[in-house]
Order: sequence, then C-alpha cells, then structure tokens
Amino acid sequence: MSRIIEILLFLTPILGFAAWRLLFPSPRPPLWLLYGSAAFVVLMLAALFWQRHLDAGDAKQAYVPAQMLDGQVVPAQRAPPR
Repeated sequence: MSRIIEILLFLTPILGFAAWRLLFPSPRPPLWLLYGSAAFVVLMLAALFWQRHLDAGDAKQAYVPAQMLDGQVVPAQRAPPR
C-alpha cells in the first residue's frame, strides 16, 4: 500500500501539470487546480505517515530476518519481547 502512495506522490506534479496544460491552456493554472493538488498531496502524505505508523513494530520487539528451513523460506517476522 505504501508503495502505491509513494508512486502517486511522485506522479502528482506531472499529472497536475498535464491537467493544467491540456484542460486550461492559460498562462496561470486555475486556483481550484492548485488547491486540489495541494489537498491531494497533504492527504497522500498523511496516508503515508499513517501506513508507516501501522507497519512499525514495538520498539521492544526483536526482528527475526527471513530464514531458509528445510528448503522453505520462512518470511521475516517480529519476535515477542524478551
């Protein structure tokens, strides 16, 4: 999910410029397009920070890296605190 948010944040200026030049070929972009783009960026940044907050583990949990057991890959996980 966070990768999609990062991609959208990257593409926002490009898409905003394309919308401005294709839909409104004027020297200045309309204010609603500026406010809408700014609101979208703020919303995506908030979603990115929220997603990172949900993915973050407890500071006391140990990280167990991915391992190969009996020919099977066991994914990385968080271990309970000691």
